[in-house]
Amino acid sequence: MSTATAVTAMDRQQVLTTLGRHWNPTAALMLAAASRQLESHARGTEVFAEDGSRALDFAGSYGVFLVGHQNDAVRTAVLDALDTAPALVPGTVHPATADLFGLLTEILPAGLTEFSLGCSGAEISEIALRAAYLAQPGRRKIVIVEGGYHGKTLGALTVLGQHEHRDDFTPAGEDLVVVPPGDARAVREALRGRDVAAVYVEPVLGGAYLRVPPADFLPEVARACRETGTLLVADEIQTGFGRTGKMFAVEHSGVEPDIMLLSKALTGGFVPVAVVAMTEEVLARARRSPQWYPGVLDGTAVSALSMAAAAATIREVRDRNLPERAETVGRALREGLERAVRRHPRHLVDAPGIGLMTGLRTRNPSVENLISMQMAARGIHLGHSLNEQMDQPVLRFYPPLTVSEADIERVLSALDESLTWLDRRPAWLMRRITWLLRRQYRLPPPLVLKLMHSDLEVNW
Repeated sequence: MSTATAVTAMDRQQVLTTLGRHWNPTAALMLAAASRQLESHARGTEVFAEDGSRALDFAGSYGVFLVGHQNDAVRTAVLDALDTAPALVPGTVHPATADLFGLLTEILPAGLTEFSLGCSGAEISEIALRAAYLAQPGRRKIVIVEGGYHGKTLGALTVLGQHEHRDDFTPAGEDLVVVPPGDARAVREALRGRDVAAVYVEPVLGGAYLRVPPADFLPEVARACRETGTLLVADEIQTGFGRTGKMFAVEHSGVEPDIMLLSKALTGGFVPVAVVAMTEEVLARARRSPQWYPGVLDGTAVSALSMAAAAATIREVRDRNLPERAETVGRALREGLERAVRRHPRHLVDAPGIGLMTGLRTRNPSVENLISMQMAARGIHLGHSLNEQMDQPVLRFYPPLTVSEADIERVLSALDESLTWLDRRPAWLMRRITWLLRRQYRLPPPLVLKLMHSDLEVNW
């Protein structure tokens, strides 16, 4: 179907029916209820629907599209690799792999010179966990931050700080220690017994929680780790490559972790890939373990496409100085969000953020949902938390680092209109919608579509 061809209601119905029957009935229901058009293609900071409409993308798939959709430089690198050797036989490497490793050693904090590859953040979280256990014989405890997100595969669940995803699958047990976000004292207390293998931490707590820790948090955690011989694992999957105004978020505090996790924005949204970066000391200690064997820290085989895309993305970020741009342009966005909080305290709590990793902490799920819907109606996509059980979820604003000042002005103007519209809604309606959101998956699907005035039907 060409991009100029509009999708009829029947076409949308067929697509959602297929999704509901063969993939994810809940997701199909949400898409049907929202009455969103099907996306056709994207370019730069815009996403285009099959009906010809366009929207500013301030969701960015939660940070994936760092250098804009269909970035020319990354696209050229991917096509070049596609023409030469998109897939490699086991035991061989592509020059793009060496290119990527060389670039990483130039931009990463000092000492992170040893790499393992994978295809997802969850996979490299598990690789890092294996490395920590191998390098720390006799230590089985892991410290994590409440609300942290490191993946949902069974191994990554061990270090998942979101209990609603973890409790039904992996008991916390005495080997998992959960500390409050930003609480360095709690981390130090957890390390007192010198039996912790590693501390997993996001330099900026992401997800629906979005919280910038106190300035002394990471330095204090790093100090406690050094004093107790504990490994520090910095998860930069969402914060890396300029999102926070520095190439990596740990640079704000000068911390040099033992292990760093990289993914998400690494290839500009073209091809999935993930990297574990660790120090030579960690790898050497892991190799001395009786459990060591060649390949124990290997992940899923990656393609030449992903290596080429990653190298090109890093060059785009570095050569265009996008981290500095994230700080400069992001300041205008953060200031605008803070003004919105002051003007609309009935609906908004605060505007957490750093660089272009920003959001609005809303009073309840209904506020987040309605702002998201109103902004979508005005042609702006935001990063909905998809967490209706939280009391105060954060609606995220994660545009590409190439976003223009004019785009930010347009978003802030639309936000003011959306919040003014919301001001006219009675308080009882907010409570009723929150009640409904938290029970929507238990309601009969046809009733959900009726309540949302959707013209589609649930036939899956």
